[in-house]
Amino acid sequence: MRAKINETSMTLNGVDRAQRQRTYVTLGTRRGGTSMVAGIIRALGVDLGRIGALKHNEDPEFQNKAIADMREAITRRNTERDVWGWKFPAAGSYLPVLVKSIRNPFFIVVFRDPVAAAMSQLRKDRDVSRRSPRVSLHESNANANTNTGFAMATTRPCLVVSFEKAKDKPHALIDELADFLFVEHPDDELRSRILDYSSPGQYKTFDDFFGSGGSADGDGRVRDLLGQRQTRSVT
Repeated sequence: MRAKINETSMTLNGVDRAQRQRTYVTLGTRRGGTSMVAGIIRALGVDLGRIGALKHNEDPEFQNKAIADMREAITRRNTERDVWGWKFPAAGSYLPVLVKSIRNPFFIVVFRDPVAAAMSQLRKDRDVSRRSPRVSLHESNANANTNTGFAMATTRPCLVVSFEKAKDKPHALIDELADFLFVEHPDDELRSRILDYSSPGQYKTFDDFFGSGGSADGDGRVRDLLGQRQTRSVT
């Protein structure tokens, strides 16, 4: 396993060949860019669950659920898809307990400047919460520290993404995610839609850019490249 520095991310425990069955878990901080990254992952063809019209791209089965319930959901989803995953910003709080139940896990950890994430959360909550800036900053920084510890401790493949660099170099982010997912880089038409979807400003509904169905692999455009450019397997 190897480490690699990319343009918008770092690959930890990287592999050159992946088994056909894989599970991708995306985590980070609240207001930290995980929704954008998860939307790109969906557009590249990976099923992230029963999301519907939710703009944050989160499967409710992995949001604040009991460990036993999530294990049951994992078992069921494993029978439905060879490659699938979910996104939940605070997943780092339960992954150390759940990780042994995840089939061939790959992790995508999104980091954003803790001050910017705290400010964004405060703006979002200002009408419904009296959380102080001190508390919000502490929560954002603590979450980032938890995720750093998890990324450093895991021996599984892990893509550590900088939200700030991703905003500056969206083309690079798309290609780095595609490589980590072991799928083709998108063609010009799909790439254009991904760029429109991931442009900063506001949360967007996935189906408005990619149609219904939960991922962009329905027309066969996204193909798994296992065995083509990889030479080492994950064990």
